[in-house]
Amino acid sequence: MIHIAICDDDMPTTENIESLIVNSSIHRTEKIDISIFYSGESFTKAIQHDCPFDLIFMDIEMRETDGIKAGYALREDVHNDLVQLIYVSSHEEYHVQLFDVQPSGFIKKPIHGESFEQKLMSVIYKIKRQQNKPKLLPVHQKGSKVLFPIRDIMYLASDRRKVILHTVEGHIEYYSTLSEEENKLPAEHFVRIHQSYLVNFYYIKQIYSKKIILMNGEELPISEKQNAAVKKSYLKFRGSLIG
Repeated sequence: MIHIAICDDDMPTTENIESLIVNSSIHRTEKIDISIFYSGESFTKAIQHDCPFDLIFMDIEMRETDGIKAGYALREDVHNDLVQLIYVSSHEEYHVQLFDVQPSGFIKKPIHGESFEQKLMSVIYKIKRQQNKPKLLPVHQKGSKVLFPIRDIMYLASDRRKVILHTVEGHIEYYSTLSEEENKLPAEHFVRIHQSYLVNFYYIKQIYSKKIILMNGEELPISEKQNAAVKKSYLKFRGSLIG
């Protein structure tokens, strides 16, 4: 099931987007659920505790809470980084302001059916790929197996024969190697910044020549050997979010 939200204060536009989705070829092969919001306020309220949507079509210019503010509200929770956000507007001058909310695309009004369906199919394909990826990391500790949500892992560190797994909830230690754990994790989301550190791209805030800063303010060293590759991989990762 693909959950789609449409947020626009113009009813004819929401009806048009809904009709384009319902009549698209993708609707014949995928189960799709559509929710409509006529204001940024109602949308932000709906995602206040958890975002149930895989794809969002968002207008920019709305009264009070506009589409940019609603986008920031969405991205405040790192768990929403995989949500595909497409802006729909007659104004193209907002591109710079939209960068930080990581849009997956931009559709110009008036909407053309053929280009809309191409964008829809491309994004749905990306969502399906994400849904088919492993979502849990199995960790063997004290004779039992514990499963950790991959999206909650900030980074892994090695300490001799042990790995220290750092998540948003805390950290645990267990016997393994960083290379073994790296093979279990999606390569497009994790990067080896040092022989002792494997980091989740979603939690990287800034990259410098000799260190990275995580979203929680923690600093980790980058080896000189890995610096160029880390920056290149990170740019590719950011591009995948908006491409």
